[in-house]
Parts: sequence; C-alpha cells; structure tokens
Amino acid sequence: MEELKFDAAKIFIAVAFLAFAGLLVRLYNALVLKPDRLRSALRKQGITGPPPTLLLGNIWEIKKALSTKVKAPAREIPVYHNCAALITPFFEQWRKQYGDLFVFSLGTSPKIFINEPGILREITTCTSLDFGKPSAQQKEFGPLLGQGIISSNGATWARQSKILAPEFYMEKVKVYDYFSKH
Repeated sequence: MEELKFDAAKIFIAVAFLAFAGLLVRLYNALVLKPDRLRSALRKQGITGPPPTLLLGNIWEIKKALSTKVKAPAREIPVYHNCAALITPFFEQWRKQYGDLFVFSLGTSPKIFINEPGILREITTCTSLDFGKPSAQQKEFGPLLGQGIISSNGATWARQSKILAPEFYMEKVKVYDYFSKH
C-alpha cells in the first residue's frame, strides 16, 4: 500500500513538473520567440529599428527621452512647427536614425512607425478589411471608446469610414482659414 502512495506522489510531482515546463515553454514562445520572428521578418523586408530589451521592449528608451526633453522658459512662447518632435522626441530621434519606416517595441509587442505619405495613403484608402486593430485593444479600450472608428474593425469600421470620408475632402478642408494660409 505504501508503494502505491509513493508512486502516486512521484506521478503527481512528474505531472506538476511537466505542466510547469509546458507553461515556461509557452511563455518563452509568446514573450521571446514570437516577437523575434516578427522583427526578423520585418528586417528581411528592410524595416529596422531600435533593438528592444527582453520584456520591456523600448520603454526605457522612451522614458529616458521623455525625461530629457528640452523645455522652453515659462514666459517665452516657443514658435515651433514640428510639434511631434516636442511631444514624442524618441520618435523623431528614431526617424532620423532609421528612416520614415521603422519598428519599435512596447513591451513584447512590436509596433511599426510609418511616416511615409504614400504608405499611409495606401493604408487609409485600402478597401480591404484585413487591416484591423488587435483584439486586446478592443477588450481594453472598448468600454472607453465604444464601437467608434478608432476601435472598430471590419464592416463596422468600413461603414463609419465611408460616413466620415467626405468631411475630409480637400474642398471641405480648404474652408478652414488655417489650411488656406499655410
């Protein structure tokens, strides 16, 4: 009888060890291998970017750039037309270093930065519904954003985009004084 108890304990420990090892393998795959494969595929297409750290990606670089950004004196109103460089200096630095198309990581999730008008035009005018937002984004921000154009996908996004598109035609945008003077 004691042999059966001893064997059951050994079996339980072996199963627990295998379950733990399986969990470690899945975590390693999700946190290391999958992002590396994606970055490697992008690198083969000529899209490079700053090297990420293991679990944080480029978050430390972003935090460092935000803490060292130049601030104008309080009484002086800066006249600066490159607002993006003031708000996100890390993107400006990486854009100068890697070009208008590069990949960076927020945590283990690689993101593509696109600053080329031709590519942006293709993405925004593409009628394919294959471009979509990650499901995690919809789960996290769904209660906040609802089913608007920012958070929706597929047919819902296409319908909303079709409704909004005429408002951004050049004839309508020219009405605003700011765009006609600059």
